[in-house]
Formats: sequence, C-alpha cells, structure tokens
Amino acid sequence: MKAALFAGGWEGHDPSAFANWCRDLLIEDGFEVDVYDTLDPLAEPDGLADVDLIVPIWSSARSGHRAEFGNMTKAQEDGLLKLIGEGRGLAGWHGHMGDAFRDRPTYHFLIGGQFVAHPPGWPDNLQPREDYIDYDVTVTRPADPIMEGIRSFRLTSEQYYMLVDPSNEVLATTTFSGDHLWWIEGTVIPVVWKRRWDKGRVFYCSIGHELDDLRHPQVTTILRRGMAWAAAASRN
Repeated sequence: MKAALFAGGWEGHDPSAFANWCRDLLIEDGFEVDVYDTLDPLAEPDGLADVDLIVPIWSSARSGHRAEFGNMTKAQEDGLLKLIGEGRGLAGWHGHMGDAFRDRPTYHFLIGGQFVAHPPGWPDNLQPREDYIDYDVTVTRPADPIMEGIRSFRLTSEQYYMLVDPSNEVLATTTFSGDHLWWIEGTVIPVVWKRRWDKGRVFYCSIGHELDDLRHPQVTTILRRGMAWAAAASRN
C-alpha cells in the first residue's frame, strides 16, 4: 500500500512533526509513504494514481496570521475529489484536516464536517493550554472494527465543536458542558466518524491538537485502524 501525506500551512501548528509521526506509524503498518510540503501534486491527480491513502496535515492560521496558509486552489480541490471519488482513502485528524481549506466548502462536504470552535476559545489574550479542558470521548459503535476493544476515555486538550454531515457514520462523540457557553450545555458532537465518497472512503478524528494527544494509546489505535480502513477502499 502507498500513502501520500501533505504537510504544510502555518508552521505554528507544526505540521512537519505530525507528518513525521504519521509517516513512521504508516511504515510500521506496511505502507510506502511519500511526504509533500506543497499541494501542487493534487492538481495533477494522475501522478498519484498509485496512492491508496491521502492524509492532509495542513494547518490554517488564525488570530492575526495570514489566512492564505490554509488555502488550496480549485484545481487542487478538484484533483483531491477525483482521487477519492475513484476509490482512494482520505484520513486525518483535528485541525490538520477539519479546519484546513476554509475557502473550499466542497472539501468540507468531502470530509463530512468543519471545525467552528473549541470553548473557551482562542482569544489573543489566552496563553497556551488555557483553552484546554477535560472532556470525555464516548464510544458509540463499539462493534465497529475501528473501535473494537476501545472503551470511552477522558482527554485534556481542545474539545472540538464541529458542524457535521448527518450522513456520517459516527463512531465516538463528546458532550459539551455549559461552563464556557451556557447555551450549548448537553450538546453532543461527533469526535470520530467514517463516511463514503463515491468509491472512496473518508475517516476523521477531531482529537490531535498536540502530538501527545495522538500518542494516547487508544487514540493511536483508532487512527491506525481508521487510516487502514480508508486505504482499503482502493482494493474494493
């Protein structure tokens, strides 16, 4: 199997470190991995015809940073849609997939959701980790092969509030308190999901603000299974 990782955007979210971690994980699982620091290959999708899995590790900027860091061109978006529609897999996590390419709504249709907030938020006066909270991840489909043997668990990190496609097959959720925004108390938001896009497969996990989040044993297991599931689309 072959995977293509696209790592770039705003360096404040350290996409290269995440790409190195993901590359090593995929190699352990038998993938041949290419890492790109530009989205240009997506504009010529025939050059990626031998790829089974695409992982976007592309960080948008916020709060005074130039927004163009997180953008992709229409040709690149069209190439990605073509590749997944023809039967490749797409998989990723957190803002590197769910908050990238904000100017491309069809991309968010493809992945099945878009990040909108992580209460208490990200004002400029917040110091690192002040937007971290303790929250629970509840497994909703324990019989799914991606979640088999995974029990609900607690994290201390950014809790992602997302707008999501109702056609997603949700594998885990989180419930928001009203501690920071009283009007969302009790709201249940998907954390892990999978979905189809024509002949392709898409997997997403909203966990992963820091590498330590991805190194959580249960999260690592979910991600490696989710990426393998997405890549299997090319063999169907």
